[in-house]
Amino acid sequence: MLPRTSIPRGVLASLLLLAVFATPGQAIHQRTFISIPILGVIDQGGKAMGETHYLAIQVDRLADLSGPRLQFNEGSRAFGTFKGAALSPDWKDAARSAVDIAARATNEDARTWLVTLKNVSTAYITDGSSASAAVAVAIIAAVRHTPMLSKVALTGAIASDGRILPVGGLPEKIQGAAAGGLATVLIPKGETRTHDWDVRPLSESLRITVIEVGTLGEAYEKMTGQPF
Repeated sequence: MLPRTSIPRGVLASLLLLAVFATPGQAIHQRTFISIPILGVIDQGGKAMGETHYLAIQVDRLADLSGPRLQFNEGSRAFGTFKGAALSPDWKDAARSAVDIAARATNEDARTWLVTLKNVSTAYITDGSSASAAVAVAIIAAVRHTPMLSKVALTGAIASDGRILPVGGLPEKIQGAAAGGLATVLIPKGETRTHDWDVRPLSESLRITVIEVGTLGEAYEKMTGQPF
């Protein structure tokens, strides 16, 4: 049997706090939590360093048809010890696109969706679009009640047609994945070897499996072990 995601204790606490944040005065028919590892690059003393942090996702089914709605549990507006890191405008825009793409992929009426995201990270602010493909996969998995495989991370931006677009900082992200205890990193197709890097020697030395994915469907199957 394939391993499933084990939620770190701190992330589990963060997930539970999402329920408090997400639904004041709203009738909820159904609620699903999911947590995924996210790979990022941070500046430490002028040096780029990879890190693994976690994104807590809550999908509520609303009684009305006011969605799809997306809200962010971040910074001073977050509850509890595990406050969500601040998210930049471009990160939020990419997440909104991911919600729309996930809605189309599921063929469901997303007007009942309320999606809450909380980025549990040591960084003060997280930016960029490289988490958007993972966000789309996680939302689809949550809607379908499909567990995520453990120790698998995806980095890549999501296009409106479901393609996984190239991102930067892959060597650092792979190092961050290894430091975070991950086993597999999914990257955009064609990015194993570029004019900037060849991640094969690095991934072999770190015992990290690197797999290229070109579409949302491919990424979903690699992250869940289930057909798209």
